[in-house]
Amino acid sequence: MGRTIARFLIVFLLSSGVAHGQKAQDIEAGVYSIDAARSDIYFLIYKAGALSGFGHNHIVSVGRLKGTVSLHSTFDRSTFEMMIPVNGLIVDDAKLRRVEGKDFSSQPTQSDRDGTRGNMLGKKLLNAGRFPNVRVTGRLDGKAGSQKATLRLSVELLGRVKKLTVPVVLKLTGNRLEASGTRKISHRELGLKPFTALFGALAVAEGMELKYKIRAQRRGP
Repeated sequence: MGRTIARFLIVFLLSSGVAHGQKAQDIEAGVYSIDAARSDIYFLIYKAGALSGFGHNHIVSVGRLKGTVSLHSTFDRSTFEMMIPVNGLIVDDAKLRRVEGKDFSSQPTQSDRDGTRGNMLGKKLLNAGRFPNVRVTGRLDGKAGSQKATLRLSVELLGRVKKLTVPVVLKLTGNRLEASGTRKISHRELGLKPFTALFGALAVAEGMELKYKIRAQRRGP
């Protein structure tokens, strides 16, 4: 089944949420490199249609990415940037399916995964041949001391820029950052049309869920 991609995130928030009691005013400006191997960004994608019983729910995760976070002592001046190669997207990582539980307890075959990936990267969805990367930039909308913050994102996808907001919780421990959050999202918000087959009897649902936990390391002095 078809699917999407993505977008995501990071920066930080709140003086009380900065790990180990570090005060917001003590935070020094710096550039952090996103650690792709220790980060997770993925979408939960659900089946739909009259013949949905013959399909599977799927998880599409970001396998490769590069990015930086520019942390400013004034939180809402902090920014970030990520580049995601769409050919690096992973369909139905076994570990993530176990983590997500009952809705993902079925086991797609290799043929199922290959078919989903082919639909996802094809001209009708992500068109990987023409648009090999998704670029995500953004800034933090929030103030130290609040209990919530929001990332305001610009997602460059299929030659268009889509604006999104994503909730974020940040932990800052020494020279390490961790940003995490979840958000319900639709194909329409990303300018995508869900995959369908057999006149809609077998389809991907319009709604998805984005989950992420991004870890980054501060660059040297």
